[in-house]
Amino acid sequence: GYCQDGCTKEDFDRRRAVELKHGRLCMVATIGMVWPDIFGKFDGYLSPSQNLKFADVPSGIAAVTKVPLEGWLQILLVAGLIETQLLKDQSFGGFGYAKYGAEPGNFGTGYWGRKIQDPAERKLKLTTELNNGRLAMIAMSGMLIQNGLTGQSPIEQLTAGHISPFNDGQGFFAFDPSAELGACPPLGYWDPFGMMAFQDEEKFRRNRELELKHGRICMVATIGMIVPDLFGRFGGYLSPSMDLKFSDIPCTIEAIYKVPTFGWLQIFALAGAIEAKNQAFPENYGYPPFWGRINTLEPEEKQKKLLAEINNGRLAMVAMAAIVAQNGATGQSLVEQFTTGNLNPFVGGYAQREGDAKDKVALRAEFGSGAGKSTAIPWDPIPEGLSNDIFNNTYVGDVGFDPAGFAKNQRLLPWYREAELAHGRVCMLAVLGYTVQTSGAKFEPFITRYPTDSADPLKAATQVPIVGWLQIIVVIALSELWRYENVISKYSQGVQPGDLGWNPTAPVSSPRPKWFGPTFTAAYQPEEWNNMKLREIKHCRLAMVGFFFMVLRNASTGEGPSLLPNLTTAEFQSSVGDFIPRDI
Repeated sequence: GYCQDGCTKEDFDRRRAVELKHGRLCMVATIGMVWPDIFGKFDGYLSPSQNLKFADVPSGIAAVTKVPLEGWLQILLVAGLIETQLLKDQSFGGFGYAKYGAEPGNFGTGYWGRKIQDPAERKLKLTTELNNGRLAMIAMSGMLIQNGLTGQSPIEQLTAGHISPFNDGQGFFAFDPSAELGACPPLGYWDPFGMMAFQDEEKFRRNRELELKHGRICMVATIGMIVPDLFGRFGGYLSPSMDLKFSDIPCTIEAIYKVPTFGWLQIFALAGAIEAKNQAFPENYGYPPFWGRINTLEPEEKQKKLLAEINNGRLAMVAMAAIVAQNGATGQSLVEQFTTGNLNPFVGGYAQREGDAKDKVALRAEFGSGAGKSTAIPWDPIPEGLSNDIFNNTYVGDVGFDPAGFAKNQRLLPWYREAELAHGRVCMLAVLGYTVQTSGAKFEPFITRYPTDSADPLKAATQVPIVGWLQIIVVIALSELWRYENVISKYSQGVQPGDLGWNPTAPVSSPRPKWFGPTFTAAYQPEEWNNMKLREIKHCRLAMVGFFFMVLRNASTGEGPSLLPNLTTAEFQSSVGDFIPRDI
């Protein structure tokens, strides 16, 4: 709100002059951050007296520490001469003294020495300068922060694959949690919620302590949810004063309400005593646990048992969450569900509403869209905003599936469909690209001077040169701009989401964009056209799921999957003679 009420023309002129100056400086600085690593540094000496060569000066902000004092004096002197003599800048002195002229930032130098006479061209050039300067200020800020955190220049980060400055063994946050215990196949280091972003080793140890503690509790709790039903309960009383027997406690979450207050106090006291006793070794209870035998295992055996504990704890946390959810939905313990055959809580009549005092929730499904139920989830009502009609003219493939409630916002619903189709189409190409890549069908060697990899598409992505990425980004940006101008911004005029106008003869009555590239002609009947659109959205959804798992498998195994079968012949099937493996 700098230019809100109370802002005079002098105030605005000063801010515009400062904005232009910072933008111009950052445009030059941004080039300086990437130029030396791409095109090389000057030959010779920067300071012969200090035996300092241009090649000795690193890229990025580390160069600041390499410039000698005399160098900084020269830089300040040249900058001062440019400001006062060459450009004749009168904006010194701050408020009340500075002179910005009729046009702040105009020093009379023209556009590369050329005075632009056309007002429209001049306005375009000035606007371009402002926008590029604003972009450069943001870019320079990001580059400096990234450079400071990683210790690498932008080009060094890209070539080293050090895209994230956090926890990959490089830069300021050099702690690498992926090398810690628990990062094991098939997922390897798995942190989908970014719990370790911006964190250090101390935070990791804290998270690991919590993971172990919750895992241990859930391992015990999982056993507690099934053992009483399988092997029976203790005899006698849990609370004689309340006439409460062990046999009165159910093996469900309703047991929580059966335990008396004094029982909870005893539980908390025991838990507190265990916590206090193990403060010195929060992650290590010894083996066997609680026997006081700390660090008695051999290192290899200890690592194996610790990894097994982590993995069993993770499994128990997932299992316990499912057991509790299933228990809440059915009102039965896990063993009761198996013995009654109530494996699905939503069908079969086991979870119907009961009229007794327990008042359990009924979740029996009523199938069929005619009963107001979703086609995708037959026990759920049709979500608000959806038609549950797979041949809906606007949203083909509508099967009444919207668990997040996106369809409630009808204004954004066309954009959601646009995004679904765009991501699906990209994923269909990506799945095909994975298959082509892993089959070895790729251009070599002229597409890049670097060696390429067919078996690992994720690794191959890091081998694309910077110029290649710039071309890819430019093509995508231009395509997205066209799509926004001709499709997304024309929803109000009747243009359908995802309609790029590739087939001008399609049986569509609504307005359509004119595709800027080559088109094809296919005279579909309306019914056939609807089927084609339904097939596309189905393939899009399948491709998004499939590509996710292809990337997941590629990341965990180092090899990309393919839609084509691997017909590689084993050595013993193709070699003649003594079948002795090679390289032995």
